[in-house]
Amino acid sequence: MRWTVRALVLSLAMAGCVSSSSQPVALADVPPALRGTAPEQIVTLLPLGGALQSEDAELSGLAWYGDHLVMLPQYPGWEDDGPACLYTVSKAELLARIDHTATGPLEPRCIVFDSGGLEKRITGFEGYEALGFSGEQAYLTVETHRLAGKAFLVTGRIAPDLSVLKLEASPQAVLPLPADVSNAGFEALVVGENRVLALYEANGARVNPAPAAESFDGSLGHSGKLTLPAIEYRITDATSLDATGRFWVMNYNYPGTQKHFKPAPDPLMARYGTGPTQAQKPQVERLIELQVTPGGIVLTDRPPLQLQLSNEAARNWEGVVRLEDRGFLLVTDKFPRTLLGFVPKP
Repeated sequence: MRWTVRALVLSLAMAGCVSSSSQPVALADVPPALRGTAPEQIVTLLPLGGALQSEDAELSGLAWYGDHLVMLPQYPGWEDDGPACLYTVSKAELLARIDHTATGPLEPRCIVFDSGGLEKRITGFEGYEALGFSGEQAYLTVETHRLAGKAFLVTGRIAPDLSVLKLEASPQAVLPLPADVSNAGFEALVVGENRVLALYEANGARVNPAPAAESFDGSLGHSGKLTLPAIEYRITDATSLDATGRFWVMNYNYPGTQKHFKPAPDPLMARYGTGPTQAQKPQVERLIELQVTPGGIVLTDRPPLQLQLSNEAARNWEGVVRLEDRGFLLVTDKFPRTLLGFVPKP
């Protein structure tokens, strides 16, 4: 997700201190006894080598293809002197870094991305935002300029040897934007067996009066909407569905963009409180578990998994996947730089 230079500068300034203009989000609505008392999980950063040392990769999504983690740049053709690429590292390589049985940066491999010229056929094209797989079938969301009033859900096929991911001319689905929020799109895909859910980024009470996920079958036949609870701040990615219909979303407040997302008092903060670092800084970085039910998508009884915030700038987490039963892998876009992190389950 690209933000204006002005917003980025403001965000950097806000991330380093708490002043009268950058108070912790909705702290007044958190019961005093719950301020700074919630548990937080440490993010362990995994070093990246190769092309992903550059912040210009601007990663926007994560997904598993078998035992390989696939990383989606918003603009796969960002490198002028090479092919358009998605990037991959194996689960074994990731676990070796987490378990300290190997050292050194992870060296991502290029999956050649063949868009078939889609970027030129979609008016107002502004990049790819989310990625999911069902076998060799790939699903991606496409962001367009806000004035277009819509995003797109497209399909592709990945080669079993991960040599190439090729987009298909059809099927495609139009995703009407449910609210007029600057620079907000469909940032999250939830993929299960013969089910694809597309989640809009802005679902707060003040900006989206009827939050819902767009539901499709595996061939992109539209099966309606599934109601969502109001969730403040941004939803920037989601894991796949588990066997019980549960999934997690990345929920993030990026300092400097509150004027667009207009966060209301947060019922999750009021119920569960804030962690020690999240009570002191303006950003919110957390994972929230949801579940698909016959009546719609609901919050589970698990409290949000709050991340221990960095002493540096806010981290614009744009991708999340589960890592077996151990926790989660997260990735940022270009702010503060390209980061890949592991978060253990509590």
